[in-house]
Amino acid sequence: MEVVLLWLDDLDDLVFATAFVRERLRRWLLRLGLLTALVMAGCELLEAALAWTPLLASVALACVVGWLASVALLVADRRAEAA
Repeated sequence: MEVVLLWLDDLDDLVFATAFVRERLRRWLLRLGLLTALVMAGCELLEAALAWTPLLASVALACVVGWLASVALLVADRRAEAA
């Protein structure tokens, strides 16, 4: 019985560590997306830097998609816990 309790404790630690990493990744993606959007807005002001706009827009879009995927997984996890 003690072995099962130790295994469940390890599993609990793994779940919370994964949730913490996912939350840090989600926040990092939001910061990167915001920074990219601000740089893209700055590039719009400088005509010479317009070539960077498509690349920066792609990075910002990837950050938003990553954030939305993380939120969707979080909502799915919470619904599964409630059921």
